[in-house]
Amino acid sequence: MLRTLAYTTLFSTALIGSGAYGADNPAAPANQPAQAQATSGVNFVTSQEKTQWRAPKLVGVGVYGPDDKQIGKIDDLLMDRNGAAQTVVIAVGGFLGFGKKDVAVPFSAMQWRTESRKVPATDQPTPMTSTSGQQPPPMKETDPAATEASQGYPDKAILNVTLAELKAAPDFKYAPSPGSEAENKPARGGDETRKTTP
Repeated sequence: MLRTLAYTTLFSTALIGSGAYGADNPAAPANQPAQAQATSGVNFVTSQEKTQWRAPKLVGVGVYGPDDKQIGKIDDLLMDRNGAAQTVVIAVGGFLGFGKKDVAVPFSAMQWRTESRKVPATDQPTPMTSTSGQQPPPMKETDPAATEASQGYPDKAILNVTLAELKAAPDFKYAPSPGSEAENKPARGGDETRKTTP
């Protein structure tokens, strides 16, 4: 009796598990991103597309002016509640974070560039020579979009301003803490500023 119950439980678990795996991992068409739908109706994305970058990897990407000289580095990205990147905060000057200035520009003001790479062509046979034995393998250029997707970010950001213009730009300020706003409000019944800290 116990043996029959154990076999029944084992086979039932296997059948239920295989059905659940098939429902959670549908085959995606070749022209659409791989997604899986949960029972709640939420579509889960299961792979990165070539046109997508990883936002944390953009922090630290060098910003270059029109003369192709570095003028700063991306320090932060601000996005709206719909997930659209709106603002790029650029760190200008300074050393190891000290003395730097934050300047912000709209995301649309940036241009992005990734150079193609030369990699060995693995599908080509390596030619042999009589004197040295083997020549270096033939090389091929990679697709910049594939490189961006693989590394998660573009090689560089281009902004059509000079370093002097960036240094002269107004400082960027983040939104203040709600507690700091309360410190500057007038006290009730008077115009004096209430302080919450000594």
